[in-house]
Amino acid sequence: MRPALPAILATLLSTAIPALAASPEWMAEDCATAAQSFFQEFEARTEMKYEGQRTDGTHAMNGTIYLENSSSDIQCSYDSEGTTMVDFVADGESWPDFAKGGKSPYMD
Repeated sequence: MRPALPAILATLLSTAIPALAASPEWMAEDCATAAQSFFQEFEARTEMKYEGQRTDGTHAMNGTIYLENSSSDIQCSYDSEGTTMVDFVADGESWPDFAKGGKSPYMD
């Protein structure tokens, strides 16, 4: 019966310890990549700032993408674990389908 003890302990620990949320650095990189994909400007410079976790549990990432002749304010919202983007906002317009893997309106 002793050989089963490590397996039992591993199972108990994996269910007792919650999964760690994604880091703000990961969300910043993911949001920047999403902005570049949205505008189809893959070399555009971006600046991102983690704004924290909202009262509804989602995480807020705000930033700017610098396009060839303009810039655009963007926001990315992540689920409570910080691992899945649930909304993408560009210049005040929400694009939840894009956040969930849909096509950019800038795609030909």
